[in-house]
Amino acid sequence: MARLALTLILGAAACSLPGRGAAGEPLFTPQEVAAYKPKGATKCFRQLCYDYNWVGRRLADLPAKFTQADPVELAEFSRRIHLDAVLLLAVPHHGYCTYETKVGVKFPGLRGDWYGRCIQELHRRNIAVLGYITLGHNWKFMRDHLGQPFVHSGMSSDGVLDGQLCLNAPGYLELVEAYTRELLTMYPVDALRYDMLFSPKRCSCEGCRRYYKELYGEELNTWDGKGWRRMMDFYLATLDRAVNRLTRTARATKPSVEIWQNHINTYSEANVNLGRQHDIAYIEFGDPLRLLALKGILDKDAIIVGQTLTSPIRRTIMALGARCYQYMPVNQRTALPDKREWFLHDLAPFFHMVAEVQPYLEGARTLSPIALVYCENTRFRYADYHRDAYMKVCEQIAGAYLGRSLPLDFVNCLDLARGDMSRWKLLVLPGTSGLTANELDALRRHVRAGGNLLVAGDALRHDARGMPQHQFDLADCLGLRLERVVEDKQGLAASENHWAGGALPRRLSLHTCVLAQPTAGETQLNMNYQGKQHPLLHVNAVGRGRVAYLASLDCLELTQQAMDWLAGPVPIQVTPADKHVILTFQRQQRRWVLHLLDKGPYVVEIRRDFAAPTKLIGQYPAEGWNAKLEPIDGGVRIHVDGNARDRLLVLQ
Repeated sequence: MARLALTLILGAAACSLPGRGAAGEPLFTPQEVAAYKPKGATKCFRQLCYDYNWVGRRLADLPAKFTQADPVELAEFSRRIHLDAVLLLAVPHHGYCTYETKVGVKFPGLRGDWYGRCIQELHRRNIAVLGYITLGHNWKFMRDHLGQPFVHSGMSSDGVLDGQLCLNAPGYLELVEAYTRELLTMYPVDALRYDMLFSPKRCSCEGCRRYYKELYGEELNTWDGKGWRRMMDFYLATLDRAVNRLTRTARATKPSVEIWQNHINTYSEANVNLGRQHDIAYIEFGDPLRLLALKGILDKDAIIVGQTLTSPIRRTIMALGARCYQYMPVNQRTALPDKREWFLHDLAPFFHMVAEVQPYLEGARTLSPIALVYCENTRFRYADYHRDAYMKVCEQIAGAYLGRSLPLDFVNCLDLARGDMSRWKLLVLPGTSGLTANELDALRRHVRAGGNLLVAGDALRHDARGMPQHQFDLADCLGLRLERVVEDKQGLAASENHWAGGALPRRLSLHTCVLAQPTAGETQLNMNYQGKQHPLLHVNAVGRGRVAYLASLDCLELTQQAMDWLAGPVPIQVTPADKHVILTFQRQQRRWVLHLLDKGPYVVEIRRDFAAPTKLIGQYPAEGWNAKLEPIDGGVRIHVDGNARDRLLVLQ
């Protein structure tokens, strides 16, 4: 009882559960697992996956896998490189299990409860264990059913498969649900991730035919004549069903375990809003713009960012709210990397630094007076529902401001009607369409209460299914009557050289523009098309606010000019301009954290209406550099010098 009480009090911070170790028996009792309080991936900033998904794929390799794997060595190496979480693959792509399964088949080279012993040893070192179950890849299931219509793959002579498995395959989701129940009831994992959320398109296996009839009330004999929209609708419904079923299963089994699903993001095909039901989200490639987008779209403070640790801007990504993560290939026999120089000489010092600054990362949020409004329905206007063109524009705008040390917010249209938008001086719709009547009304209320709205490019011109409309949504607020969209390879240009926002960019060539005629308001900039004037930038007063329309998104510099004009001066100025900072706010501690992302001396000015610190209360590292804060008209000025790395200031 004393040991169990200690576990209940300390949770993941100090777990030393008793082991049994009999062959085929898990180390933990159901009562111990049920009592364990998971730490959660959101609280782990130093994550790593020992990736044995992609090694040893041949059938001849299977007997060798894990034959020299030592849980103590794995846990001790993890401690040496300062991890606070290990993603431990329970059901990797091979389709065999690394834990004591009854519904699946364990890797033949494993002896005893290797998975349980790894958890035990990692927990003893205060390292959380994040469970993992593959979804779209399960090579054992595919080999066992090779030749069935739901296996869209051949197999090489050595047993390697490279195709896809249909998620509607009879019995397959039931198998993954059974894995989930086993893992969450047999082991004290701290979180659970599913991976590989995809399925073959144009599949007509028995499971697809059954689900198709359930959705549409008709038979699926062939995809001929169905059209690409019906195909994509069914494909997305297939992904939806898999995610929803697995989420329900995990929640019903152990609600306290955080869960997430890979391939729910702005560059994958699944409905990105599925991620709103999860606890954390995941992106690849250490991309700060995708990080900002997904944080806002899913309304998450934390995003796991894969391949962060080899990124040259990993410190920037962490300042923006990332949980650093990398998956690293390992030796299939030992389940650990053979070459360890990078881990010990690069990763370990970086994670040691992250551990020291973690108090300034927890609960911190970036600040912005501008938000880009995202709507998932916008994708439906593009062929095959691709978001690429939409996200390219959003990320270009976000990237331009991040380069000026101002990370923009993204806000999901789903949050407009129930959220407080008053904290943003400007909402921008960069091609965004498909909003509901309630969401459009929320924008009207925001403007009437004194907010600013910029509608840009081909925004508000398509309905929720991506079909073009004869008139803009919010036409009454825009003060414009839609005519048509034109594409001109020669390019259109503004009629004027200057406007209230400043001198126009020298190279202003607009190839895609929306033509409209004013019905109310004031046109700030005109453009000529076939001898006729059309508004390029039009502004209409609505209540105490303004609605602006920019007819093209082809010139990023002009878009920034319009946004600056509507939102006011950028609230952070850094000199020299090639230096960068990120300012975050920790609400619970009521303090700001200024991340200084470059070495050397520079000056940072912060406007008081954006953030109002009055003093420096701490710095990291403690030595090797200096900082001074002084009040100025409208805010504060901060001087820093020295060449210390990974600097930050704590302000109050």
